[in-house]
Parts: sequence; structure tokens; C-alpha cells
Amino acid sequence: MTAKDQGGFDPALFFEHVRKVGHGRALALEYRDSAENWIELALPWREELVGIPEEGILASGAIVSLLDTCGGASVWMALGHFQPLVTIDLRLDYLRPSQKGEAVIARCECYKLTRQIAFIRGVAHGGDPDRPIAQATGTFMLNP
Repeated sequence: MTAKDQGGFDPALFFEHVRKVGHGRALALEYRDSAENWIELALPWREELVGIPEEGILASGAIVSLLDTCGGASVWMALGHFQPLVTIDLRLDYLRPSQKGEAVIARCECYKLTRQIAFIRGVAHGGDPDRPIAQATGTFMLNP
């Protein structure tokens, strides 16, 4: 049973609204799938997000934002509701550059919750999870 089924956090609806304003509108993150403690989001490739124009490689900041947002959303999935979070630490290991025209898909899971801290891990890839672009680990402070 998902959080949505329990009347909790609805990630599809949340990201529909997020895409309409500010940072969410600039990145145009797309909700893909989720379950009890994980979520999958996509960052569509767009020219304005390119950091290396000669090769069409997305800027690293866009990928950091994708994984940070995905990590936080995995905490909401684990909690079953939205609540403000603060990113305490987010470590990314870049394994390869994104390819021109390639959407970047992130999947993060919240693998441990304490009263004040949530722990996440995730991966970003271009459609093949066995060929990752980046791996992430992070901690978020729960801010009720």
C-alpha cells in the first residue's frame, strides 16, 4: 500500500504543482514512479541546462538539483507525508557525463529514518541503470 493509498503524500500531484513555479519550473522535473520509501524522477535534456555546449553535456548543477530533490522526495515517501526538510549533506560521485539529448533519471530511496535525520542513497542514469551518470548519498534534517 502506498502513501497515496493511505491518504498521505501524493508525489504525482506534488510534482505537477512544483513544475509550475520557480526552481521546479526551470528544471521541469518529471515524476515517474514511487513506492513506500523510494521515488523516481526525470530531468529532461534541454539546451538551457547544458554546461558544455560543444558536447551537449548537462551542467552538473542540474544533476545535483535532480538528486537533491529526488532524495528529499524519497524521505516524504518514507514518512507518508510532506514536511519541510533541510539537506545536511549530499555527496555525489560522477561516473560519466550525460549524453546530448539524454534525459537523466534519478531513483532515490530513504533507507533509514530517525526522529530528526533521514538517510538516502540514489543513482542517476540516462535510461540504463547499469550505466550510471552519478551516485548519491545524503542526510536530511526533518524540520516539522
